[in-house]
Amino acid sequence: MSKVCVTGAAGYIASWLVKKLLERGCTVHGTLRNLGDEKKAGLLRGLPGAAERLVLFEADIYDAASFEPAIQGCEFVFLVATPLQHNSGSSKVTTH
Repeated sequence: MSKVCVTGAAGYIASWLVKKLLERGCTVHGTLRNLGDEKKAGLLRGLPGAAERLVLFEADIYDAASFEPAIQGCEFVFLVATPLQHNSGSSKVTTH
């Protein structure tokens, strides 16, 4: 079966994609912002087939080179990760 990479693997859409790919017998390379976040990594590791076919990698969306180990050897790459935007102020919309 195929080896694929899913970026942002712990996100809502990406985690469902990982689940479906594992169900189809794919080997999945999933990227996470922080491998130490057991809440997110644990969710993925608990999926059926994960013990045999899921490999997690830490990658930073602002550092393209950090994705290279996860992508290496994959037939397909699903780019599902999105950058976080930290806003300390509130957004104000004025309409007339």
